[in-house]
Amino acid sequence: MTSCRRLLKGWSPSRSFILLLCFLLFCCCKRLFEMAASKYVALAVVLALFSISTSVQAQNDSTPALAVSTFYLEKTETQFSINIATESSDVYIYFASPAYSWVGFGFGQQMEDSLMLIIYPDADGNNVTISPRVGRKGGEPVFTKNVEIEVLDGTRIENDMMILHARCSDCRVWPNGYIDATSTDQPMIYAFGSAYALQSSSPSADLKRHVRYGHFSMDMTAATGRGGVPLKSNASNGVQMQGDLIKDTDRKTLAHALLGCLVIFVLWPLNVLIAGFMKDIRIHIGFSLSLIVCLGVAYGVGIATSNQYNRSKSFNTPHQVLAFISLAPLLLVSILPIPKIASINCHIPRLHAPLSSLTLTLILVSGGLGLHLSQQARPIVLIYTALSLLLVIFLAIISAIVRRRGSAYARATQRLPLPSVPSEELGLVGKEGRSGSETGSAASLKGFLDESRREGSLGAAEGTPQRKVFVGGGTMPGPQYLLNMHPGVPVNIGSGRRI
Repeated sequence: MTSCRRLLKGWSPSRSFILLLCFLLFCCCKRLFEMAASKYVALAVVLALFSISTSVQAQNDSTPALAVSTFYLEKTETQFSINIATESSDVYIYFASPAYSWVGFGFGQQMEDSLMLIIYPDADGNNVTISPRVGRKGGEPVFTKNVEIEVLDGTRIENDMMILHARCSDCRVWPNGYIDATSTDQPMIYAFGSAYALQSSSPSADLKRHVRYGHFSMDMTAATGRGGVPLKSNASNGVQMQGDLIKDTDRKTLAHALLGCLVIFVLWPLNVLIAGFMKDIRIHIGFSLSLIVCLGVAYGVGIATSNQYNRSKSFNTPHQVLAFISLAPLLLVSILPIPKIASINCHIPRLHAPLSSLTLTLILVSGGLGLHLSQQARPIVLIYTALSLLLVIFLAIISAIVRRRGSAYARATQRLPLPSVPSEELGLVGKEGRSGSETGSAASLKGFLDESRREGSLGAAEGTPQRKVFVGGGTMPGPQYLLNMHPGVPVNIGSGRRI
């Protein structure tokens, strides 16, 4: 059984063709035997053909096997094989991986200054796009035109697998790096992108951050020899793994998104409710300061995460431009309520609500553009849109209620306080011997009558004729009522005496 396996393993198409040719010639020779009746001639022909077959087979067996170093990851059925040709500067590549996202391999110890070969489906989803890039520290690799890769026959997408056959003529050396063909432990890195539908024919397509990555070393001496594209293999060769796959998360982008949603959908509507229905303005001021601090942190994290990606590191995307524009009305909302500024013009306090609405509108639109910039899935974008519409409707209803009835703080401050009147004018002098509610009224009235008498005596002394005063029936409700009475209205002190 073992000998049969060895025979089948060493079998080649050229050997089959030669044996078939020998069989046909043997049949012809047999016919000649019958015609010429000469077995010696036929035997000589058969021996000649057998010697030809033996020499051809010996020539095929003397051809050296293709030198290949292969990385194979069984979890994802990913294969990366290279061959370094000795007769030229070419590097041949065989690359296969599932077509669910981008996959990349890099020559180097880390991403910075490494040469990375990244593949992903093309725009039609029927073939593979190969993108040579140079890695940068803590960010998305940048496409380079200095490395040209020729895609060879056999490149395709088959059974949801990307298969690349390629030849690179100038990728042994790149800025700040090179492939050492004499190294037995060339540092290598690999990474897998997140599972999203990336299909692009552009070699500079935008990539999302990898979700898994790892390191290994590759024996370049085992890959050096006769040039040619490596074949498919399910086993590693000349590769030493350095740890398992490492899970990675884009924490900065996640923190930026969560803080932004917290400010927009939680803190902002709560602040509007506090401003409209709570009398203590200090609560609104403190909550507003907390909101501004959270929003500032979200801006800072957003700036930090923008540097990671090629599409946002220049800060010229619509999401970033609108976010920076929204800082202007937010700043005005923060400083205009200061008393020294608000007292400059009576119209300044009225700008608070419109500027707040403008700021929220700009932030909402900027958030939606941010989801598009980060290449989020369509369901997430639809959920954000629905929440934004509900928030706008809710705030519109609350604003209408507050405009109609006024805010609690405004109603509390617009009520006029009681006038400051001396106690002598309220008639709170002396006490009558009455009980119950008449005590206060009588005392107040006594002071009022005393002052009336003084005015009457003064008029008599000056020669002014006095008129008789008639008092109506009933009792006085109290001193507060006296403040609202018209001067000179006669009152009854409750004893039945008329003055």
